[in-house]
Amino acid sequence: MPDVDPLLRGQGQRSDQGSIGFCGVYLVHAGARRILFDCGHAGRRRALLRALGDRGLAPRDIDVLVLSHAHWDHVQNADLFADVLIHPAEDLAPQGSPFAPPWTAAVLGGVSVHPAADGLELASGVTVTALPGHTAGSIGLTVATAAGTALLTGDAVPSAGALRRGRCSSAVDEVAAAESMALVRSRADLVYPGHDRPFTLEAGTPGKDLPA
Repeated sequence: MPDVDPLLRGQGQRSDQGSIGFCGVYLVHAGARRILFDCGHAGRRRALLRALGDRGLAPRDIDVLVLSHAHWDHVQNADLFADVLIHPAEDLAPQGSPFAPPWTAAVLGGVSVHPAADGLELASGVTVTALPGHTAGSIGLTVATAAGTALLTGDAVPSAGALRRGRCSSAVDEVAAAESMALVRSRADLVYPGHDRPFTLEAGTPGKDLPA
């Protein structure tokens, strides 16, 4: 069965100059296929390469990179990888957004980008799951693991606290964001969030932390 390996832990930090983005980066092993979910920003590039190297891997060994959405802290290392999936509804440079500046499209300009729609099967037991609300094209991955159904959520569920409150940190569509959180509660046994430790779900409520 597939398994999820946290390469880099996500963290949520704030300063008087805005939030500091450290997103979770997760490696899904599905048979011989290796799927990376999010890749972090350029400041974590060495950490990402080191985490891959610790597993005997290099970027060329990743079959596909799935981007949960196009915000800067999730996409800046995408140029390391040959094939990238992103939802077609995702705006790579929304007007006036500080989170997806105009150069985001340039980061993806040198790689092969493919659309990732809800229900797309990437390997046996690994499917794309639409989680709109934080952004229009936010997506996750549903992974059927031996420990239960895992959902890699990006910032649709940034943290266990956000899931308890029923609100993500920011949303272009609050109604859709709440519906996406409800979907996670109804589907997942394990949650791998955008900016927090992975955790279990017990009757839809965050439970124990998983090893990070």
